[in-house]
Amino acid sequence: MNRKLIIGVCIAAAAASVAQVPDKHAASPSATLAFPRHLLADAGSCPLPAWPRDALLYDLQGSSTVSFAIGADGAVERARLLRSSGWSVLDDAALRGIGACRFKAGLDAAERAGPYPMQFAWKLDGAAGVAPRLLVGSCRPSAHFARFVPDALASGMASATASNAAPGSASGVLVRFLVGEGGVPGRVVAEAEGQPPALVAEALDFVRSCRFDDDDTPGERSASMTGRVVES
Repeated sequence: MNRKLIIGVCIAAAAASVAQVPDKHAASPSATLAFPRHLLADAGSCPLPAWPRDALLYDLQGSSTVSFAIGADGAVERARLLRSSGWSVLDDAALRGIGACRFKAGLDAAERAGPYPMQFAWKLDGAAGVAPRLLVGSCRPSAHFARFVPDALASGMASATASNAAPGSASGVLVRFLVGEGGVPGRVVAEAEGQPPALVAEALDFVRSCRFDDDDTPGERSASMTGRVVES
């Protein structure tokens, strides 16, 4: 499947390049306001971060908003996440990305203090493949979980969570996985900040018990799935 990688960041990074990933192509980034471009050490001192390969494997998308200050030596200081994309792998890449920027040394305290915002909009352009279909009744019920809700339905649930809430904290456990031979989920990963490890482990076991099949919708297939394991 050929899709484009688009990382929308600050104006300062508009001329930077993104590393090529097999079967994917990088596109020019869009602009975000309020970034101190005029304080950069030079035009190439805030490169675009590499697209996380784990995120590409699962077709993860989202927007990570960070803030930062500038040190006396021009290095980024006090970088922190303001709003999560919902996926830690993207948020971590955003923090690494802003941490790689370099600004002019010797700026006065007022210029350095910020905090300056920066948004990384991780987007896959182009048509997504048709996701596998959950076989109704195939998941083995557990003490806390009753069903798996695919991302297309779970997105509305996720948007209801607070901007700084842990992924999955308000509506079950957010998971990602690949559907392999026989419709069996594999490489199941949970976004579980702030949730009890035992509950997360139960959610992962629940997903592994589910079975999937190809949807009848025509088009190229996708093996990646995201969604929420919902509490009963």
